Amino acid sequence: MPDPTQVWKPKVHGRKRGFVTPREKVWLDETLPLYLPPRAHSRAELLDALGADPERARLVVEIGFGNGQFLAPLAARHPEDRFIGIEVFQEGLAGLLRRLQRDAITNTRILPEDARLALRDAFPEHALDWVIINFPDPWPKKRHHKRRIVQPELLDLLVERLRPGGLLTLATDWAEYAEWMFEVLESHPGFVNLVAPERFGPRPDFWIETRFETKGVAAGRTIHHLAWQRRT
Repeated sequence: MPDPTQVWKPKVHGRKRGFVTPREKVWLDETLPLYLPPRAHSRAELLDALGADPERARLVVEIGFGNGQFLAPLAARHPEDRFIGIEVFQEGLAGLLRRLQRDAITNTRILPEDARLALRDAFPEHALDWVIINFPDPWPKKRHHKRRIVQPELLDLLVERLRPGGLLTLATDWAEYAEWMFEVLESHPGFVNLVAPERFGPRPDFWIETRFETKGVAAGRTIHHLAWQRRT
């Protein structure tokens, strides 16, 4: 469990650029602004600005979408909904942009920011229907646990941004991090476990296999799925 006395500082650890060539960087700088989501004061205003029916569409966010292997096909399956991916690594941003353009996916926007700052600044209160966190960096060394994205302070933000009854799903192939996620969620008053009394659920119906899962399974690790709901 994280130390509750530690000061939480939204900070991106590790590389941001990755394997992006200078030519790709120019293309990314030109293209990414076209995919930024609009700013709005309410959920209805945001969905309307995104060209969706606020009464029917879901607003879905994936935190740390990697190269878009999960987010792009999920968005393609649900053209009626609107999706926003949050990522800081440039190679991941480029990967998702290429997928969106290749498959003519038009219901997805991108926020190239630290997730905690994006949640704080880019979304109205109670705007989100579903937040996805798949295979976040486990930071396995104990001295690095403070760098993990799943922290009480993140859940505080999610309670403010998720609608009552909104969904939070997580997945990891690190058993110790799965237990960490469960303990952080269980201790937070804003969420309830949808698979209780179990800690982890089965592979969900919406699941899309990615290279992260393939690598984890090949290494002999088990994929842990968590499904929690914001209390109403």
